[in-house]
Amino acid sequence: MARTKRTQSRGRRAKPHPRPTSKPKARAKPNARRRTAALAPAATAVTAASRLAKALQVLAADLPNPADESTDYFHGFSAPLGPSVALSPEAFHAALGVGARYQIDLGPADDLFANVEDPENWGDDIAHGFRVLHAVMTATLTDVSVAYARGAGVVRVRMWLFGRADDGSLVGLHSLSTET
Repeated sequence: MARTKRTQSRGRRAKPHPRPTSKPKARAKPNARRRTAALAPAATAVTAASRLAKALQVLAADLPNPADESTDYFHGFSAPLGPSVALSPEAFHAALGVGARYQIDLGPADDLFANVEDPENWGDDIAHGFRVLHAVMTATLTDVSVAYARGAGVVRVRMWLFGRADDGSLVGLHSLSTET
């Protein structure tokens, strides 16, 4: 008798999954009030920071980035950072998720504002707009600073003009600068 090749495997066949005979059990609902109360402080802080960032963007709507050779404009941003965390390039990297290949140049924004608030440098309208922006930022934020993310071979450099909110969050404006 000649043997023929089998095309089926000799292993066990998988049994079909039995159909449930009863309705699935309903999950217990978590206490919504307790969950909302636990999230409320964090949600309020994030909302307040994002609202302030939007307000700063509105104030800076027609203001060009003074650190740029072209006319890039500002966009609002906010990022959580604990109030006990000291502002440093490393903390800034972590809070904004900036890549490791970029070096953060961080410093006070006083020199930038001194330059752009001078009407002889930028004209009356732009200087006035930056004076208003500076007044609002110093009234609502602490440690008003400027930061640049620079990297080898990078021409379009990210720039942030920001401060810290009462809860420690970073709040301000973001733009790009062309550096050649």
